[in-house]
Amino acid sequence: MQTAVACTRLLSRAFLNGIYNRNASASGLPSSRSEKGHSDGNSSESDLKHVRHGHSNETNENTVIPKPRLVSGISGIPKNLHMRRMNPFQFGDDSCFVSQHSSGDVLGVADGVGGWRQYGVDPGTFSDALMRACERVVAAGAFRPQQPAQLLARAYAELMDSKEPIVGSSTACVVVLSRETGRLHAANIGDSGFLLVRDGRVLLRSEEQQHYFNTPYQLSNAPPGQDGQVLADRPEAARTSEMPVQAGDVIMLGTDGVFDNLPDAMLVRELSGLHGCADCHRLQAAANAIALMARRLAFDGTYMSPFAKNALTHGIDAVGGKPDDITVVLATVIS
Repeated sequence: MQTAVACTRLLSRAFLNGIYNRNASASGLPSSRSEKGHSDGNSSESDLKHVRHGHSNETNENTVIPKPRLVSGISGIPKNLHMRRMNPFQFGDDSCFVSQHSSGDVLGVADGVGGWRQYGVDPGTFSDALMRACERVVAAGAFRPQQPAQLLARAYAELMDSKEPIVGSSTACVVVLSRETGRLHAANIGDSGFLLVRDGRVLLRSEEQQHYFNTPYQLSNAPPGQDGQVLADRPEAARTSEMPVQAGDVIMLGTDGVFDNLPDAMLVRELSGLHGCADCHRLQAAANAIALMARRLAFDGTYMSPFAKNALTHGIDAVGGKPDDITVVLATVIS
C-alpha cells in the first residue's frame, strides 16, 4: 500500500463514479453478496428474498413499557445482482444481524469498505465477521444494553485478537432496546445509521461521521506490517444516543445505500404506516419496499439524491442516485 493519505482515499467508498456513470452497477435484494459490478439497474419483486424476522416490544406515552420487545424484518439488495452470497444476512459488502437476549433486543448493520477489493480482499468478509461477532457477544450476555459502543468494541476486539485476523474495514451501527428500562440505546460509526419514528416524526436519528467527503469513520484491520497505512478509527469514536421508546414506535437501520438515496421525508412516509405493527410479514414487505425504492433511485441519472446534494455542498457538480449495496432492518416496539 502507499502513503497513509493515498491509501485512505483508495479505501474510502468513493462512489462518485456511480453518480456520473449511470452504468455503474446494480443489485438484487436477497441473502447474497456482491462486488461493485454491473447490472441492468432494474429490480422487481422477483429480486426479493425474504430474509428474517423476529422480536417484539412496546411502550405508552409517559409510561415505562413492561418488558418491551421488538418485532423485525430484514431486506437487502446487493449492488451487483449477479453476485449473491449464501449468507442470508449479507447483501454485497453489507451485513446485518438481529439478536435477542433476556436483557434486550439488538439490531445491527455494517458496510464493508469496497476499496479493499483492489488489493484482492473481499470487503464483505470483514463487515460480516463484525456482525457475527456482535451476535456472539449478545448470545453470551457479555454486553450491557445501555452501552452499545462497548458491545461493538468487544466484537471488534474479538476480530483483532483472532489467530487468523480478517483484513478489511467497515462502518457499523448497533441499536439495543433495554427490556428493563424501555430505552433505546444506539452506537454508530461512519455513515450507516438509524431512525426512530413516532407519529410521522423522526424522534432520534444517527449522525454521519466523515473524515472528509465520502470517507466515513470505519473500524479496520490492516495487513501485517501496514498499521498506520490504513484509515482506522476506534470503537470508542462511535457516536452514541438514547431515548425512551413507546409501544408502536418504528425503528429503521440502514447502510448508506439507503440514506444516500432516500431522504428522511421519504423514509418517514413509509415508516409512519407501520406504527404499532406487530405483523412480521407486513414489516418484511415494508423493508422490501424501502430497499426496492432505494435501488430504483440509485440508478436514476436525473434524480437529485441526498448523496448528490451532499456532493454539491462540497463543490462537486453531481446529479443522480448512488449505486450501492442496500440493507434495511425494520423493527417496531411491542410489549
